[in-house]
Parts: sequence; structure tokens; C-alpha cells
Amino acid sequence: MQYVFWHPYLMFHQAAYIRELANIPGNTVHWCVEEELPSNYRVLGYPVPDTGKVKLYVAPTATEITELAGLPGSVQVFFGLRGFALPQTAFNASFGAPVKRFLMTENRYEPGLRLFPRWLAYTWDALRYRRHLKGVFCIGHSGRYGGARFFTACGYPRERIVPFVHVVDSTPVQHSPVKRDHKEILYVGQLIVRKRVDLLLTAFSQLDVPSARLRIIGKGEEEQRLKALATQLGISERVSYSQGMPNAEIVAAMAAADVLVLPSKFDGWGAVVNEALMVGTPVICSDRCGASDVIENGRNGYVFEAGNAKALLQRLRSFCFEFHWDRAALRAQESVRLGGSAAAARFAVEAQRLSSVSAQSALDN
Repeated sequence: MQYVFWHPYLMFHQAAYIRELANIPGNTVHWCVEEELPSNYRVLGYPVPDTGKVKLYVAPTATEITELAGLPGSVQVFFGLRGFALPQTAFNASFGAPVKRFLMTENRYEPGLRLFPRWLAYTWDALRYRRHLKGVFCIGHSGRYGGARFFTACGYPRERIVPFVHVVDSTPVQHSPVKRDHKEILYVGQLIVRKRVDLLLTAFSQLDVPSARLRIIGKGEEEQRLKALATQLGISERVSYSQGMPNAEIVAAMAAADVLVLPSKFDGWGAVVNEALMVGTPVICSDRCGASDVIENGRNGYVFEAGNAKALLQRLRSFCFEFHWDRAALRAQESVRLGGSAAAARFAVEAQRLSSVSAQSALDN
């Protein structure tokens, strides 16, 4: 089978399964991107991902776009058709060709003032594009605020919207048990309003575990306000900050922490969840994070209601007083479950299943 992926850049949270897809005998995988890696990700310390046997095209020419988008019998995967020039151009170039087209997208159900205009825009896209698509791979699929609900409301048939995940490469870390007399709670991400680090600080200040410590890794415009809030809440001496570091060091910090918390009011996914689980660290995240799809309460962490400090506090208490896990076992299990090989196998099966549906059952029916 020939697969062609169209992305704005070499997404490090997609590379692992695309690379593994190319390792399956009989497959040829082409990956077309506008650039290798945006400068902001390079600054954050992310490396250009390993693409293995994948045939890579950076800034493909018009001729290459036309040829690749029209490969007979190929599976064409377009990561987003809104705001990304190359996927949109390739999608248009594929019209009339005997190919199987799929949209891959993160959940776009972000409650608030943006929701209605976003729904209008994506409904318009559905009216134009769904007849050309075999299916939609939705990253952040389930739940009250999941992509299945959003894209169904936009006009895509629910049975043609399938769950998918972001996938990260495992980062080797030499983990040795940390000897300390406190729980270390970790947040990794931007310090911006959407991430609701203020909610985490509020819940942490009410956690009846005086020895617990909170470490915040990240930077953003909210940094000073968050530090002022920690002082106001009387917890500044128990909260530490690190502005940023190479990704490998961040993963090592995850491996040393007791739990990672992602309290966002909205995240299409949240790849830090994968990174933490794959080094054996449980995760507490809000139900408006797409990555909540992979959290099983009491096994690898907890999910709480976004924006609800009391609910987050309860999950923190549950973790501190009730949660028990074997780090090595969790690391081994999640590295397989969330790894590139498993995701590649799921993708291939779903693409084949949706491709086999007759023309009468296309997305516009």
C-alpha cells in the first residue's frame, strides 16, 4: 500500500507511527511537508524527528505535489484543511485521481466565544469537502467536549469519524528511585491563560499534604501573575519554576516526578501526557484535553472536570492517598500501548476499513 501524508512540518508527535507504517512489508510511505521544523520548536529544543524509511519531501515542487497527490490507489492523509497551505493545495490537486482521501485533525471543540464561529467555518468545510473524503481521523475524539461531537455537529457522519492519537517517540531516561520525603507534582507547558495553571495553584494550595511540592516547567505571559498568585495563596516556598530546557531534560524531569498535571481549559491533545505515561509517571488532566482519551481513572491517572478547582483538588488527594502503581510496569505498558507500532497498526486497519465502504456510503450521504 502507498500512503502519502501532507503536513505543515515534520510533526514530532506524528513521526513515530508514520515511520513504523513504512516498516510494514509492502508499504511505501511518502511524507510531504512545508518545512522540517519551525524555529519556535527548535528554540524549545525539539529535534528533527527520525523518519526512517519514509520518503521525505520538504517544500515539494508543484510537479511533485501533482504526482504524489494522484498516486493511483494510494491513501492520502491531509493534516488539517484550514490554515495549512500544503495540505489544502495537495487536497485540491488530488481531485479526480483514483485515491482514498482522509482528513486528520485535532479536536476543535473549544467552548467559549470562539466555538460558534469555529463551528460555522468547519461546517462550511464539511459541506465542501466531505464528499471527497473516506473518513476523518480525530485526535481527541471522545467525551462531552470531544471531536466526535464537534465534527458530527459540523456535518460529518459519526460512523466515519474514528479516534486517533498523537504519538511521541520514547525518550531513553535512566530512572533511579528518587529519595525524598514529599510528593512532587509537575506541570509542563506554556504559561498562558488557556493552560489554567492558576487552577492548579489554587487546588495545590488546598491540598492537605504540606510536604507536597509543585514544579512548573515552562514560560509565557502569565509567569509573573502566576508567581504573584502563589505568593497570595501562601505556597510560594513550595512552588519552583524552570523556564525551559531541552526536551530530553524535560522528559527526565517527568520521570523523576510523582505525577504530571495538565489542567487546560482546552487542548486539542497534549503530547506531554504521552511523554509522562511512557516514562511511567501517572497523569491528571482535564476532560477538555484530547489526551484524556488515554487516561483510565485509577490505573494510569485521573481525569477531572475542566475549570473545577474542587474536582482537581479531589483528584490530587486521590493520587496522594489512594493511588498505587509500579513505575516500571506502567512505563512498559504505556510505551507499547501509545507507541508508534501500535498506532501504525490501528491506522492501517481503520484506513482499510473506511476505504472498503462503497461510494454510496461516502461522507456526504
